[in-house]
Amino acid sequence: MNSKFIVLVVAAVLIGGLMVFQATRQGATPVMMPSEVLALGSSATLPKVRVAGRVSVEAVEYQTSPKAQLKFRVEDPTHPERGSVPVVYNNLRPDMFSSGRDVIIDGEVSGGEIRAATLLTQCPSKYEPPSPDKSYSNQPQ
Repeated sequence: MNSKFIVLVVAAVLIGGLMVFQATRQGATPVMMPSEVLALGSSATLPKVRVAGRVSVEAVEYQTSPKAQLKFRVEDPTHPERGSVPVVYNNLRPDMFSSGRDVIIDGEVSGGEIRAATLLTQCPSKYEPPSPDKSYSNQPQ
């Protein structure tokens, strides 16, 4: 009787563990750098991907009419020489979005570009107050 109970508990724990593993595996999204997306080639298609990179200093296009659309390029923060990947985001531009800002993009890769479903801008890791010289230089005397 006691050994049957132990076997039942072990079986329940194993089944529960397998269910948790399966649920987290299906929801996981691979995190890639823009250079890895470029290495896939223009014919690659990934239905679900997360890309971490830096907004390139190249032109950022933003339109609000007839629909909101943001187009920009993203590159590796530490190796911009490896190239950049075009991104299309069909939504309003985030407040802190600008060239040189680190972003995290969730979406899909198709035809050599990232079609973003969500776009997150990362805040600077360290707050730097404005220089006293600059803040008082514009005030009248």
